[in-house]
Amino acid sequence: MLRLFMAATLLTAAGVASAQDEDPKLAAALLQCPGAAVFVQAERARGQEQAQKLVGIVPSQPQLREQLLEMMRIDQEARDGDWSPPMIEKMLAVDAANLPKIRKIVADHGSLPSARQVGGDGVSAAWLLVQHADRDPAFQQQVLDRIMPLVESGEVSSREIALLTDRVLVNAGAPQRYGSQLAAINGKWEPKPMEAPEQVDQRRASLGQMPLADYLCVATQIFPPPLADSLTR
Repeated sequence: MLRLFMAATLLTAAGVASAQDEDPKLAAALLQCPGAAVFVQAERARGQEQAQKLVGIVPSQPQLREQLLEMMRIDQEARDGDWSPPMIEKMLAVDAANLPKIRKIVADHGSLPSARQVGGDGVSAAWLLVQHADRDPAFQQQVLDRIMPLVESGEVSSREIALLTDRVLVNAGAPQRYGSQLAAINGKWEPKPMEAPEQVDQRRASLGQMPLADYLCVATQIFPPPLADSLTR
């Protein structure tokens, strides 16, 4: 994964952030991309509503929750750098180390663990680790096939479904549906090949997601694309 997914992660995190801990990079981006603000606010409201449902519920697997949060911390720390070859090599090594762990967690639970088991933040961490499991596209597809109960309960958002769906399709060499996976081309973020590109905003709207132009605007503001062409995954 290169720089764009960091932007997508910030957008996803905004859904569960409160007004007090709003990410300053995202807030600055929304000033430049006002069309995206209403969608980010809706995602944040969804996250707050989901958090309210879990008030007073103690995760039944606190050690697993801590493990997932620590794995996510290491994952994100590895993505905070200058995107030099050594930094990318380290990031890929972290992904490789996390893969067998998240595979086992999913195998033990039949899918991602639930919020009642690991808390809402634990579910988000597990999803992120699957999103970064590009060494095993079949595993990503397996999780996607089994994730619907968590979507129906609100524990996994439509944004996360769109991101994982596109990730699975791109890793399979197929056109993506929602335009979330980008490449830097001529100094601009562009979506990787999409099915029926003229219908992408309709598909995004069906999941309550912002138009692709707003998504690209936010991504560009948070992480300016490199001048040299490079692919993100």
